[in-house]
Amino acid sequence: MGTSPNTNGLGRGRISKPALGAAISGVVAILLAALLHANSLAVGYFIDDSSTLAKSEAALVTTQLSLRTLSQAVLLAEDVTLGVADRDTAAAAAAEASRVVDDLETRVGELDIGLAGAAAVGQSRDVLQRLDDGDVAAAGDLLATDALAAYESLRDTIAETRDGSLETLNNAQSLSQRIGTIAGFVIALLAPALAIFAYWRIARRQLDSARVEMDSRLKAERRVIQAKDEFISNISHELRTPLTSIYGFSEILIEQGFIDPDEARTLISVINEESAELNRMVEDLLTVARDEAGTISFNTETLDLAEELAVVVRPIQRTGLDIESACSPIPVEADQLRTRQIVRNLLSNAQRWGGDRIYVTSHQIGLTAVVTVADNGPGVPVDEEHRLFTRYIHEGDTALTTGSIGLGLAVVKILAEGMGGEVRYEREDGWTRFIVYLPMPESAIDETTTPDPNHAAQRLEEPTIEVA
Repeated sequence: MGTSPNTNGLGRGRISKPALGAAISGVVAILLAALLHANSLAVGYFIDDSSTLAKSEAALVTTQLSLRTLSQAVLLAEDVTLGVADRDTAAAAAAEASRVVDDLETRVGELDIGLAGAAAVGQSRDVLQRLDDGDVAAAGDLLATDALAAYESLRDTIAETRDGSLETLNNAQSLSQRIGTIAGFVIALLAPALAIFAYWRIARRQLDSARVEMDSRLKAERRVIQAKDEFISNISHELRTPLTSIYGFSEILIEQGFIDPDEARTLISVINEESAELNRMVEDLLTVARDEAGTISFNTETLDLAEELAVVVRPIQRTGLDIESACSPIPVEADQLRTRQIVRNLLSNAQRWGGDRIYVTSHQIGLTAVVTVADNGPGVPVDEEHRLFTRYIHEGDTALTTGSIGLGLAVVKILAEGMGGEVRYEREDGWTRFIVYLPMPESAIDETTTPDPNHAAQRLEEPTIEVA
């Protein structure tokens, strides 16, 4: 009986197509799994180091802010001893410095940078303790020596941590790029790999979003620091200007006496004006500080609006400023001192930045008393109007925003809203108007009064008004 060729032996020496496909699929699956795992590790490193980088940048910003707030607290404490600052302002500065130091302690604790953070925080608390004990000189000396050295050491340590995280981020990014190249090749072999690639792309977008958010937060913190620096610089200059005038003219009066009565009256008038301006700035600072601390209060009572406006307008008129007023005797439910502060700030604003004609008017609209301070000055650009009542606006050469501590209009808004009213700015027909709305007592409301639908756009068409 003949035998047939043994084809089974040849079959056992070959790899079938299904087995080859299964092997290729297995290899691809393993490669995809490896790529997925490697990418996950890279993303993990990227996220971890992004977080460390963000914390490092935030700690550097807080370190700089802490040193500056300590300097500000010491400077104001020294000004208190010289009699050019009040204790409430110095106490508020010390409290702000203490808060920032607490924030610094939290941020350096998140980084776990060891003794450098503890040393800077400890020196800061020693400075604040000396301020609290009243030893201003010792606080200043400590800040300029040991505390400054501790802050420099802390800054260097944080910078090293940040640089290390940045280097790791760059390495992780390079690894992610290589993985992406391999994944692209694998995707060409097997369609299911597209899901892995899509996941990788989503992860990268999330990282980009996190990076953008981190950059935005860092920029915001830098802007806050810059605003505080500009504020400190401006307030130092603005307070020094009236103080210089007051001191200089009083020295002239002391040396020369009242030999020339006219000149003496002129000097005394200047001293009075500068003292009033200095008092206004201090009141604005205290108002903002109390508002931020949540301790501002209002002693509301029924007032005659015309009388309150006259109390503010007449002394300013005596200085030679041409102010025309037409004020109706309207009762308002408001705080007397705060109401006068509102009008004083608006008149000071008009005097600085307005034109040669200033009007003060008051009238009643429905249940509301309306005070308008208007001038024929240039106003402000339209793109700046939304920032008029923002604190610390004093940039560029724009009218109403330059050469002041940037609080007058913000204080007007705080006080008006605190008494249940509001303030608006309008620019129309060549006139700049600041309009303040204050509530009236219910007992004084005339039931026959009908609201004027155009109350927010009262016009001043070159009116003829008797000077009060």
